[in-house]
Parts: sequence; C-alpha cells; structure tokens
Amino acid sequence: MLPYLLRRLLLAIPTLLVVSLATFALSHCTGGDPIPYDYDVQPAAYMAQARQLELDKPLFYFSLRSAALPDTLHRILPTETREHLADLAQKWGNWPAIDRYWKAATAAEAFLRPYISVSASVALTAMRLARSPQDAALQVATLSAWADTLTDAALRTRAKERLATVEEAQAHWAGQPQRWKTLMPALHWHGADNRYHRWLVGFLSGNPGVSVVTGNPLLNELRPRLYATLLINGAALLLAYTLGIPLGMFMARQRKQWADGGLRLSTLFVYSMPVIWLGSVLMLLLARPDVGLGWLRGGSAEPWLLSGKSFWRWAWDNADRFLLPALTLALHHGAVIALQMRTGLVEALQKDFIRTARAKGLSEHTVFWRHAFRDGLFPVITTFGYLFPVLFGGSLVVEYLFDFPGMGVKMQTSFAQHDYPVLFAMVMFIAAVTLLGMLIADALYAWADPRVRLGRRK
Repeated sequence: MLPYLLRRLLLAIPTLLVVSLATFALSHCTGGDPIPYDYDVQPAAYMAQARQLELDKPLFYFSLRSAALPDTLHRILPTETREHLADLAQKWGNWPAIDRYWKAATAAEAFLRPYISVSASVALTAMRLARSPQDAALQVATLSAWADTLTDAALRTRAKERLATVEEAQAHWAGQPQRWKTLMPALHWHGADNRYHRWLVGFLSGNPGVSVVTGNPLLNELRPRLYATLLINGAALLLAYTLGIPLGMFMARQRKQWADGGLRLSTLFVYSMPVIWLGSVLMLLLARPDVGLGWLRGGSAEPWLLSGKSFWRWAWDNADRFLLPALTLALHHGAVIALQMRTGLVEALQKDFIRTARAKGLSEHTVFWRHAFRDGLFPVITTFGYLFPVLFGGSLVVEYLFDFPGMGVKMQTSFAQHDYPVLFAMVMFIAAVTLLGMLIADALYAWADPRVRLGRRK
C-alpha cells in the first residue's frame, strides 16, 4: 500500500500546481486596481503598496503578447497608466513613439500644473491622456494658445519649450504608426523573478503574501481563523462519525422493522433541513432559557488574539459557545453518514460471501463484524473523501449564524472587500485539504477491505 500512497502523493503535487495556476490566474482576472489609495492624491503610499504587492513584476515566467507591447510593460505604475499605454500600443503599434509622447506630456503637465488656469486645466489632463495623435495635437494647440497669454516672459518661454517637446513627440507618433506589429506575436522570457513564482514559493514556505485591505501578512490574518475552523469542524467531524456509524449499523440490523423506517425518515428530515434552520432550532432549544433549556451560552466569543490567552485556554473558556455550531454541523453531516452506513451494510449482508459464511455455521455476530462491517464501510469512506474538505473549509452559513470567527466568514468578507490575496490563499488551503482527504480515503479503502491491493499489479 505504501508505494501506492507515495504515487498518489506525487500525483498531488502537479494537481496542486494546476490549482495554483488556476487560482493565480483568477486572482488577476478580477479587474480594477487592488490598491485602495488614489495615485494622484497619495502617490507615495500608492507606490509603496504597489511594490509590496509586487505589481511592478511580470505575472509569469514568460508572456505571449503582440509585438507592439514591450517586455517591460509590467514596470509601469500606476496600473491605470499601464492599461492606457497598452491600449495605445495595441492600436498604433509604435511603442517607442507612444512612450516618448507619454514622458513628454507627463513632464509638461508636472511643470505647467502650478501655473495653469482653470479653463486650461482640462486640456492639460486631456493632453496626457490623449487617445490619438489628432486629439493630442488639439490639446497641445489649446495649451499653446494659453501659454501665449502668460505675462511672465521667462515662464512663457519655458512653457512653450515644454509644449514644443510634446508637439515634436506627437508628430513622431502621428507620422510613424506601426500597426503591423499588433498582428505579430512575441514571446518574452521573464525568469523566476515574477509574481507567480514568488507567490507559490511564499505559499509553500508559509508566507503567502499580505492583505490588500489591512496590509498584514496573510499568515497573521488566517492563522487564528484557521485554528478556530479546525477546532470546530474537527469536533463536528468526530461527532458526526461517532453518531452516524452506530446509527447506520442499528438501522441496517433492524431492516424492514419499524425502528429502521422511523430512523430513516428522521435522518432524511434532519439532512433535508437547511443548516441555518437546524442551527436556529438548536439555538432556541439549548441557548435560550426563556424558550428552551438554556444549557449553553449564545453569542460570539472574544477573538483569540485579543483575549491574551493561549489558544487552548481560550478554546476551553469558550467551549460552550463552540458546542452549538459543532453540533449543528455534526447532526447535518451525521445524517448522511448514517444513511450511507445503512446502505453499505444492507448491500454487504446480501452478497454471496456473507451467505457462504452463514452456511459454514459462523455466528451472526462473527458474520456481521468480521465480514459485513468492513465491506459496508466503503460508502462511508467515499463520503469522507468529500466531507473532510467541506468541513475543514469552513461552513459559511453556520459561522455567520453563530458569529463564529472562522475561515468561512473570513472568505465572505475578503470577497466583499476585494481582498483577493486572502481569498485565494484560502482556496489553495482548501485544495490541499481536499487532496489530503482523498489520500486518507484511499488508505481507509485498503484497511476496510483486504481485497483492495493498492500499489500491486496482477
């Protein structure tokens, strides 16, 4: 079995790489600028966070784009400027001319802005953001007419010189279009100093980046949420199997009797009920003394990092608050486990090798536990393969209902705030947990049935 598990573990590596590629690609297809600062208002803060997020580095090891675009396009910041220049290059093809015009127009705007009149201010911005040479020429002419009205001769001379440089660059742009470059592909190699490589290496080394919203390292953002989710969902998983397997065994042994029928209807009812409804009922029955028993405390717990306690001390002090969400998840998923266990045992008890064991005179206890039980575990193990990542990924509904500080709520808030580094780091974690669940399920298959010869060839 060990060689088989090693092969599966090796196969998980390219699977995770594919997931990481898809996750990284999706994180950069969302559009918009991830930085909350306005470059025109806070240029220093914008550039600092842009470099922290490595927006000035290429996306991948290589890029395949049109020959009209330079291989250093990723260095242009802010991203709004990069997109503007890329659109111009894709339309006109002559990148050196467009770059020359942009630098001349930007320098002229920086010089003229303190002296510009309100009426000419629009033309100054439009000159820098011109979409065509004709539009650029119109704005330069407007600004030249304004410069002629300046009373300061020295300022008028310097302004005319700046605008003459822009006009010269505009003429070069208009006179030498190279649209044929937009039809030709170009392959650029960027090496390992790219965003994907650094993101993947950081994720594998425990440093997956920083949050766009808070600026904190993602490990600090996710660690308390991860521990809380592992605590509540680990307890729910253990409780679900502790309740579901014996209940399924009992229903299988009471097949075609009233107990089996009643329990099947009850488990189907529990599973078919929405999780938020089931959790609300448990809250009313167990946490509201004016309605139900009032044995448990409701409400949210104080965040772990703010409590000043160790994690286990914090968990122990708030154990009664964690029981309700854990019990909600356990009842919902335990119903599925019970039904799967019953189905597996009923099918196993009808197989030929069970009839053979009975014909040999083995006791019903021996037939059930030595032969039928392991064979009946296969549906439960299959359920574990998907239930394990679902639970440990965090239940958004349950965490929201009980105001539980886990990964589910963090994923929802990250999506609402466009904090994609946090969101996609969580996606990668859930993908890794999913592969781990499948690997554990394969190992359980081999334990449950000796006929499964994992890693051996006939």
